[in-house]
Amino acid sequence: MALPAILCLAITACSKPDVRANAADPNTPAVVRVPPPILPGDTARKEVEPVVSTDAARMIVSRDYALLGAAFAFVDKNLLASAYSPTAELTTPNGKFTGQTAILKEYQSFGMDGSVKQFNRQSAVLKVVDSTVIDSGTYTVVRKRDRADSTVVRGAYASVWRIHHPPMEWVMTQDHLYPATKKQGK
Repeated sequence: MALPAILCLAITACSKPDVRANAADPNTPAVVRVPPPILPGDTARKEVEPVVSTDAARMIVSRDYALLGAAFAFVDKNLLASAYSPTAELTTPNGKFTGQTAILKEYQSFGMDGSVKQFNRQSAVLKVVDSTVIDSGTYTVVRKRDRADSTVVRGAYASVWRIHHPPMEWVMTQDHLYPATKKQGK
């Protein structure tokens, strides 16, 4: 006798719900929708791929520094201005200069009179982030004076380059020149 009661109960529990039941009926089971789980990988910041590789950036920056040195040696203001963006900032011991015109004026006082024979930069640390290249290292300025020995000025620099698409034009947005400090003897 218990077997038919169990079968009847099982058939009732496993069968389709009554089509006449609606959501307003208090006996209708509630349906709870759970939002999908959020994994740490979903919210983590995606790493931005750099526009160029570090090796390619080092090569291009070295080329542009060579052009900047040639601008000093040949006293070419247009070549010098082409290395900087129109809103670039140059920081020297003389102060902070913003814009190509102000940078050219500062470089004229720095040695755009033909006395600079070499202006070399040697990159030490270079980092590429998206379309920005951050570079720092040392610089050397060799000046030739009439009837005198050449003078050499050394220091450190830190530059920020911006890569513009196409045609992959590279311009400096920030350039900081720090002259080497002389060591005090005892």
